[in-house]
Amino acid sequence: MHKKDIRQETALFRYGVIARLVSGRTAERDEVMVLREQILSTEWDYPDGTKKLVPERTLRHWLRRYRKHGFIGLHDEFRNDKGVSKAIPKDVMDRAERLRRENSKRSVRTIIKLLKAEGVDTSLVKERTLARQLVRRRATKKLLKKGLGSYQRWEQLYVNDMWQSDVSHGIWLRDPQNPSKSKLTKLIAFLDDASRVITHAEFYWNEQLPSLLDCYGKALLKRGRPCRLLLDNGSIYRSKTFAVMCAELGVELAFCRPRSPQGKGKIERFFLTAQQSFFNEAYKAGIESLSELNNLFEGWLKSEYHDCVHSELDGRTPVERWRKDIEHVSIVTPDELRRSVMMRESRTINMNTATVSVNAREYQASPDLAGQIVEVRWHPNHIASVELWMGGEFIEVADEFEVKPWVERRTGRQDEEEPVNGVPHESSRNYLHSLTVGNPDTGLIKTKGNELLTNEQFFDLFTHYLKRVFIAEELELIGRFFREFAPFRKSKIESTLGRAVEVKGNELHLRYYLEQLEASIRQGGN
Repeated sequence: MHKKDIRQETALFRYGVIARLVSGRTAERDEVMVLREQILSTEWDYPDGTKKLVPERTLRHWLRRYRKHGFIGLHDEFRNDKGVSKAIPKDVMDRAERLRRENSKRSVRTIIKLLKAEGVDTSLVKERTLARQLVRRRATKKLLKKGLGSYQRWEQLYVNDMWQSDVSHGIWLRDPQNPSKSKLTKLIAFLDDASRVITHAEFYWNEQLPSLLDCYGKALLKRGRPCRLLLDNGSIYRSKTFAVMCAELGVELAFCRPRSPQGKGKIERFFLTAQQSFFNEAYKAGIESLSELNNLFEGWLKSEYHDCVHSELDGRTPVERWRKDIEHVSIVTPDELRRSVMMRESRTINMNTATVSVNAREYQASPDLAGQIVEVRWHPNHIASVELWMGGEFIEVADEFEVKPWVERRTGRQDEEEPVNGVPHESSRNYLHSLTVGNPDTGLIKTKGNELLTNEQFFDLFTHYLKRVFIAEELELIGRFFREFAPFRKSKIESTLGRAVEVKGNELHLRYYLEQLEASIRQGGN
């Protein structure tokens, strides 16, 4: 029992004990005394389940409280410090509350770490105690959630003014690709806001864009064009393809705030109804395939949802409410749907084969489109061909390519005749002659060919100046140095090596002489 109810139950018991003394029916002193003796000698059933006498002092206390304060005086008073933690100082508790209110997502453990980082002694602060005190101060994650208490009920005036859509987990079925395992289905649904009619809902193996387009297309054909869609923030609803499709149909898109399911409560309530009714039975029905699941769901939707009185529709069923505004429904033709409910991707036509690839399938385009960037449009349920668009204009239909044991002759762009070998092109001749006209470039240092060292000559100079036979590791160092800094002028290398040997001799490690060469090159070039 709630604490408030316990206090009231206790007050009612106390009043039952003193009722005959305060009701005014007994005015004579002797009668009052006799009645008091009867009360004091009677065993009473207390609210806590015990049975005992009422002490005289307690009886006098209850009478005095009732005569002074009335029935409220018989209630036990709340302690002023009831629920206040004695283990956590008030200033620490106040700071912990502020930290939670700054960021409602902070856990109790995180708050304790923040307090410790601020220099607060948290040795006596226990997680469970702090969590209980935050609940007492109404500083819980749930109560601090943004928008709490600010939502209002609303409803559109006419059908098709707005649809709501979302995706819910379905039931587990045997995976057709791997019968030894189960796979979770997905339920995609569209709901009319004014009538609560499910314009279409269907189970799929995934919640990808093709599944959404299929469900949306069926809803449009069955119930017409909505003026607006209120959607979840899932990636399929945010896709460019879906946005373009709605733009072509003249449907406005609106999205709920992230992590705020209250904004689309009607579709969420439908999912709850389906889970509590259809899902419970479907799990026990031994359903083997997705098609069987959807057939059974369609029957449940008609009998147990559309034809049942809805509590928010003034005693009408969703279908009856829908028919009331039937004149407001705008029909969508199959051709409009086929043009709008199509996947769209930008692709480059293969330069050699004039084919375009979509979802691992090849489609044959005209040879004239080879190398062009086109927009490919296709319907998820009709993949035998795709439409090719350029600049917003329809170009052609490309059929799926089939590999054959022969090659068909392509008609289209004809290969240009190659010029006969040996016939000069005047443009090429003029271009090359123009390169020889003008002043010669004087910015480069002219170097005689015999002044530049080859790889072998570079090795010979080291052998000549250092007077030694090099091992394989030293030969690798010399070769690596040559590849990194060549070309070299002979005079530069001779002067640098000669000076190094004159100063330090020729018995130092090879790296010393290479370092001298590198320093000389960086200072004065090669």
